Formats: sequence, C-alpha cells, structure tokens
Amino acid sequence: MNRVALPKKTIVALAAASSAFLVSLSAMAAGGPQIQYVWSCAGNTAGCGGTIVFIHGKADCSKNMSDCNSGTSTTGPLGYWTNGANNADMLNEATTKYVSNGTVYYEAFSLGYDLASQGFWGSANDVGSCLQDLFQGTNNSGCNPSRYQRSQIHIVTHSAGATVIDRLLSTGWYDINSHLVGNVVTLAPALAGSRASSALYGVDGYGGFCSTLVSWLAGWSLKNNAAASLTRGTVVGEANKGYAGRSPRWLLKVTTTGGSYSANNDGAGTLWGGVTVREDDNDFAMGTLAGCLGYSSSDDTDGLLYWSDSDPTNNTAANGCPTGDHSCHYYSQYSGAYWHWFESWANHSHSRDDAYNTLGDWQSTSGCYTRTPGTCVGQYAW
Repeated sequence: MNRVALPKKTIVALAAASSAFLVSLSAMAAGGPQIQYVWSCAGNTAGCGGTIVFIHGKADCSKNMSDCNSGTSTTGPLGYWTNGANNADMLNEATTKYVSNGTVYYEAFSLGYDLASQGFWGSANDVGSCLQDLFQGTNNSGCNPSRYQRSQIHIVTHSAGATVIDRLLSTGWYDINSHLVGNVVTLAPALAGSRASSALYGVDGYGGFCSTLVSWLAGWSLKNNAAASLTRGTVVGEANKGYAGRSPRWLLKVTTTGGSYSANNDGAGTLWGGVTVREDDNDFAMGTLAGCLGYSSSDDTDGLLYWSDSDPTNNTAANGCPTGDHSCHYYSQYSGAYWHWFESWANHSHSRDDAYNTLGDWQSTSGCYTRTPGTCVGQYAW
C-alpha cells in the first residue's frame, strides 16, 4: 500500500508555455532552495531504516518551481519524482525494504533547487547550504523554515543531481561527507557531463544535434545556464581542477539503456498488489532523441544520457565493471570512489518516475535490470 505524503504548504508550479519562455529562464534570478518533508518511517513492521534525501537533476524545483516535471496536483520538489500518468512517485518504492520479518521504511525528504537558470556550481552551493541547515537544524539558506534536523542521512540523486553532489563530496565543501550514511546512489548520473548538452552547443566534437525535435523534453536540452554548464568539456574541466571525480565516498552508479523503452513492470500491479504505471510515458521522446544523436554498443544511451556520461572511472578493470560490459568508460580524472552498481532497462525518464511496488520477487540485484531502479534502491542500497 502506498504511503501518503504528509501535509505540506502548497506551492504553485509555473508551467512553461513555450520553449522560448523556458530559454528566458536563464536570465531569471535563481530561486532559493527548499526542503520538503515527504513522509516519516511510521508504519514499518521491521524498523526504521533512517533518512533519505532525494536530489533531483536538471530542473527548477527551487521556491520558483518553474520547471519541476510535475503536471499533476502534486506540488513541491516531489513532483520531479512523480509519474504524471497516475500520480505515483518513485520515493515510495525507494524507501521500502522487504525483510524476512516485515517491512523497513525510510523517512524521506525531497530537496529542491534551481538547476536551470544557473550553472551546476551555483546549484551545488544551494544544495550544500540547504543540507548544512538540515544537519544543524538551522535556516540560514532559507530552505528549512521548519528547522528539521537530521545529522545522518542517505542520499539518492538522479541525472545531474549526481554532478552536483559529486562536486560537494570531491571538494569536502559544506562537510557533507561526515553526515553521510553508507553509499550515495546515483540514478542515470551525469557525472562526466552530458554528450547531449555538448551537441546542443556544438562543442567537444559533437554536432548535428536535432534540437528542434527535443526542445520540449522537460527543459533538458534547452539552452540555459544549466545546460551550458553540463557540457562534457565543462564538467570534465571542473574535474581537472579537482572539483569533481575525487569523491571519498562510494557513488553507486546505476547506468541505463532503454532509449525507446522503459523498465519492465509486467504483472507488478496484478501479481504483487503494486501500482501499475504507463510504460509509454515519455518513451517516444526518449526514443526520438536516441535516434537523433545515435548510439553504439560501446556507448549506449538511456535516451538522454550516454554510458560515457554516466559511468566514468579510472579503473575499468575493477570498481564493479563487469567483464565484457562496455558501460564503464575510462577517465583519469575520476580517481575517487565510483562503483558500477547495476545496469537498468529503464530510460532516463523512468529511472526517476516509473513507480510501483513489488514484494521482493527476486533474490539479487541481477533482477534489477528489468525492474525500475527505485525498487532496487529500497531493497539493496543500504
């Protein structure tokens, strides 16, 4: 049974009327970060697993809420993780763990910030200051008016959220490392930037990008300050300076393929009592972009990010890289703790919002390929 989010202040999401309007966001002042208390771990039958903070990718889920993926009645940063077809959110599965004596639940926070009108380095400052407020029970950044205080947290990111958290962990800024419990889970991470962003701007050797076909894809490929900062050369350039690629804490990388398809939830709604979702949600868009940019067996794509974006390491013979699996890509700059955790069939959209419950109908992470990543996060991450 899905848990219901706790009551929260309603935030009006501003819908973008056209791509021209979205492009104009780059000229707007960045909105301040906000942290949304989604739910507690009450109702568990086998203990509370702790606190998970979910950090979104390229979007504006700040107090401005100008582009946060939610076209439903759901408000706040949770909208980024919500499937618009049925209003189910991925956090439900990612905070549920089935064990032999019952169910473990995790408390959930969704951190919203602006990764649209500013580069990811500015976003990292917003996220870092907001997390610091959460650790201390303060509201110096303005993100924590309720003064929640949690000194130890788990972190789950999606897409460019990994770029943001990698900067904080690699530099040690805001003392995030000392408050982390276990590993950081990065779903479809843009750790080495975005080949699509490079193609959009015609840099880093990528060109011929079909920008007119993808200008409506949730703002990702629109030209704004965030997209410009996420080009491959820019992100790797930051790693050359020591501002990325040096995380002392393991980042578990979940790479995905599924350029025109999504995770397989066949039977999830009937055999296991879960929530059946629309698997075609955004699939056509992902497939169009994959076909536009092209891909290969050595650099496959989830419809938006490539393996060379998501799976950097300076040791392709170790760090979880399977023999014969080409998703791990060598970057000398990524000398920190970057682990190839598992590969998913989910496309870039479904790796954040394809939500349903299962009852642990597999025995290892090998079953995660045909399940949504969120399900495996709840079951196996910690």
